[in-house]
Amino acid sequence: MAKKTLDEIVQNLLIDEDKNSEAEYLRYYNIGLRGLKELNMDVQRDIKSIEIMVDSNSSIDFPPDYIGYTKLGQADGDGRVHVLGIDTKRVKDIAFTNSLGTNSTEQDDYYLFRNFLSDGSLGSIYGVGGGNNANGYYYEDRKNNRFLFNGNLKGKTIILEYITDGSTGVSSENIVVDPYAEEALMSFIHWKTIQRKRGINQGEKEAARRDWYNEKRLAIARLSKFTKEEALQTTRKAFKQSPKL
Repeated sequence: MAKKTLDEIVQNLLIDEDKNSEAEYLRYYNIGLRGLKELNMDVQRDIKSIEIMVDSNSSIDFPPDYIGYTKLGQADGDGRVHVLGIDTKRVKDIAFTNSLGTNSTEQDDYYLFRNFLSDGSLGSIYGVGGGNNANGYYYEDRKNNRFLFNGNLKGKTIILEYITDGSTGVSSENIVVDPYAEEALMSFIHWKTIQRKRGINQGEKEAARRDWYNEKRLAIARLSKFTKEEALQTTRKAFKQSPKL
């Protein structure tokens, strides 16, 4: 089954509702883009992979169509992505005095808790280090729309696999919608076009809202189908014989 573009879906919906003005098309198309983002977060999850180089500040900016990441790592000669570790000890969004006594807002610095040092001023920091990931570490800085990395990743190429918002196309002709999600998207557009209209009674608005959520649940079920063969394969992978002692 061929995928329809967002433009085709909007045009079909306008025909169904007996509307043909340019203003209505632009309104429906804009709502359709928002609906596509909603569906990509919960239903069809359009995954994209890109290569990007870590800059001199040990960071990379989020792509413009970024919603959330699914994988972050370095590619090696074996063609696999060696994932990075999540940095959970990073100081965020506050100025402080670092161990050298200078004011800093660098994201790579850490608080030095003096009661954990060997003599109050020198020694190792309790809890920092150990369990290291040899590939490096990252932190998702959603406030500033970027990823932060530890210093040894400067200039390295990172593989970022992420969920897109579905609006990566430069025009309506190449923004496509999965066939399983078409009805859900049309239901979303219909609901949003009447949601704030005063001339439509609350019962009709509520029916449109329920229709959207029902179509969304149906799309999720269709796109997450799990076949008998897949179940058997998963079971076989989980089963491993071990030697008896």
